[in-house]
Amino acid sequence: MNDLSSPFPRLVREAGRLLSLSWKEIYEAKKEELLRIFAEHGDRAYGVWIQQFMAPVCAFLQEKGYRVKDGFNRNDSIERWGPPEERERVAWYVVRDANDTPAGTMLLQVYHSHASFCIPRAPRLLALEATDRETILSALAVSANRVRWDLPQERPVGDEPDRTDRWEYATDVSLGDALRAEDSGGLSSWMLDEALSSWGRYGWELVGVAPSGSETIAFFKRPIRQL
Repeated sequence: MNDLSSPFPRLVREAGRLLSLSWKEIYEAKKEELLRIFAEHGDRAYGVWIQQFMAPVCAFLQEKGYRVKDGFNRNDSIERWGPPEERERVAWYVVRDANDTPAGTMLLQVYHSHASFCIPRAPRLLALEATDRETILSALAVSANRVRWDLPQERPVGDEPDRTDRWEYATDVSLGDALRAEDSGGLSSWMLDEALSSWGRYGWELVGVAPSGSETIAFFKRPIRQL
């Protein structure tokens, strides 16, 4: 996504530290009001919340000599990932220097529930080099630009859904070896039984199969056993 050692990503990381404080402060101070707005107007409550907690973040960038529009513009955002209880929306803020030259784009990643006013994960900021709308959208379509193994996920205490079932997931790229058409009886042979039975023996359930280049990826899940 970016050279993490370059100035703009460092600037976004600084802004992210401020974000980690501002979203909590607004959430705790305005929760009753936000709950009321959600009851009356649904997801508009999240827009109000974002508008307020992004104000100090954008003010910080402006104090550093950069130009950025504060608040929340729904048209400069996209929501297309995750279940209704943990929906991901990404809003973008093009940051310009004092000469009005684009320095990069600050991405705001927000997770929220459509079922109730709930924040299943803490929002966070990411840096992106692209600054025009189409390139930003193309970058967001690549999971690696949003799903970051190097950044911790914070799940606020008390906002976790009240569910007793938990799942773990795994993948297997060797299943395609038992599905080769050139192998005699490959679609129904003992080779496929062998490949699947080893997973089933440990409680894994086959969720789906998808091609990936020359390989076939199988997706499995199983309930996490409570100790």
